[in-house]
This record gives sequence, C-alpha cells and structure tokens, in this order.
Amino acid sequence: MEGRAFTHTRRALWETRTTFETAPYGSIAAAYFAMWLGLRGIKLSAVILHDLATALGAKAVARATQYFLQSLRPEVGSQPVHGWDSLIFLIIYSVIVFLPLWWLADLRWARGAVYRYRATTRTTKALHFCAEAYSRPPGKRTSQLRDLESGLRAAENAILRAHRYAGTFPRRSPRSAAVRAHAALVAGALRAESLKIDADPNATLPRLGAMLAVIGERCAEGRIGAMLSEEFLAEATPVSLTRTAIRESVHVIVVVTAAMVAAVGGSSALRALGVNDDLRPWLIAGCSVVAAIVVGGWHRVGRLLELMPGK
Repeated sequence: MEGRAFTHTRRALWETRTTFETAPYGSIAAAYFAMWLGLRGIKLSAVILHDLATALGAKAVARATQYFLQSLRPEVGSQPVHGWDSLIFLIIYSVIVFLPLWWLADLRWARGAVYRYRATTRTTKALHFCAEAYSRPPGKRTSQLRDLESGLRAAENAILRAHRYAGTFPRRSPRSAAVRAHAALVAGALRAESLKIDADPNATLPRLGAMLAVIGERCAEGRIGAMLSEEFLAEATPVSLTRTAIRESVHVIVVVTAAMVAAVGGSSALRALGVNDDLRPWLIAGCSVVAAIVVGGWHRVGRLLELMPGK
C-alpha cells in the first residue's frame, strides 16, 4: 500500500477534529445574530399565518401559531399546549432553533474539513469495522460484519460524491465526467470485493481493508481521479449513481408511505379506543416510527432522521 504512514489520512482526520475550520466562530455568531433578528421580526409573519389559518378554518395551525406568539412573551409558562397543537408547535420551534446549526454543519458555502474529507472519514470508519471483524474468530463476528456492511454502504455513497466534497472544480466542469466514471468503478470494485466476505472472510477482509485504506488516503490527498489503481479495477463493474439514487428514493418513498399508513390507522384505532387527546399525537408518532423501522430497517430510518434539523 502506498502512503506508507498514510500521512494525508491522518492530517484529514486531525483537521476534522479541530474547531478552527469546522466550527467557524464568525459564521456561528452571524447565524445566531440572524436567528435573533428573525425571532424579533417573525412575530409579524406569525400574526399573518395565524389570521390566514383562522380564515381558512385550519384551527390546529391557528392555535399552534397562537402558542408560538405566546412563547415570545415571558408568561409562556402559564400557557398550556395540548394534543396536536403541541406537536405542531414543537416542530415549528425546533426548525427555527436548529436551522442555523444545520446550515453551519452541512450547507454553508465555506466548506469545512468535515465536509471536504467526508469520503476519507467514511472509508476510515469502514476500515475500522473491517479490522474489528477480522480480529474476531470465525463464528463470533456477526455484529462486526453487520456494522461493516453499513460502513461500506456509507463509504460507497461518499465515494460516488467525492467530486462534490473535494470542491476542486465547478459542477459543469469537463473533469467531472471522468472523475464520476472513476468513482463508479471504485464503488463497483468495493462492492464486488464485499460480496466475497461470506465465501472466504479471512482472505477477503484484509484485501477489502487495503482498498479502503488506499481510497481514504488518496481522497485526503486530493487524488479523486485515481482512488484505486488498475489492479483493483481490472474486473470491476461500475456502480450507477443515478440508479443507486433512484433505488434509494424508492425505498424512502416506501418507508414514508408505511409511516403515513400507520399514522392514519393508529389515529383511527386510538380514537376508537378512547385514548386521551394529549397522548394520541405521541402514540401516533410512535406507530409511524415503528412501521418505518419494520418496513425500511433501522439503518434507513436513521439516515432519514439525520436529515432532521439539528442532527
């Protein structure tokens, strides 16, 4: 393996732990100042939304905005919130509070090391799972192999998007096509190697670990057009980012649909059982989450929850 001591990988991991780049104090102060201004000026928007909801007969939204307006005053503690109103109020308030933090973490223009080295950090995490699985004796590595599978899927997604994370060329650059084609080959090689784990794990895991180490090092070095050498890519089948995105989108749609069906069914059942109105929204939310986990699995639901503000 090249890189000898993997100096670029170590540098990338160190930079993601520093606060000077990944936590820009000026941006944080500006975001909270903007949030303060927004909270100062949001009262007018809330009043307009309250009047509009009242005119349209949306009583739940009208009550939620009324509670939000009350929260801007010191006497909020004396204003009770119940039922669906509490859930709507919690969602609105959470979005307002956590949106600046989410923007700082993932969407700010001045990309930090956490974003730029995402491919390296995810391949390193998968490498850790690979080493954990290899260190266990046969028959006692079940959970480690499951973690490795999740880590490989996350690493594959990061590899397919390495050109975005690197930020070394604009979106419509002619270099983009070549880099994306190479990333598809690298992801295909990783996937093909992972399929051999169940046949001969003792021989496959070291080779898979070597591939992950090289990919992480070269991504940290900025060589996203040569993440693996030709010896690893000779018989690889490219992985389509579009096909992967479509398949994952269909999975997400199925999960969301299952959650919505469970919410409707749970609402009807709880109403028939005479469950208290204050408890009903939380029980319905629990039914939705359980249905989503049963249909899509916890790993997919966990990725959806990561998209929530503040995650």
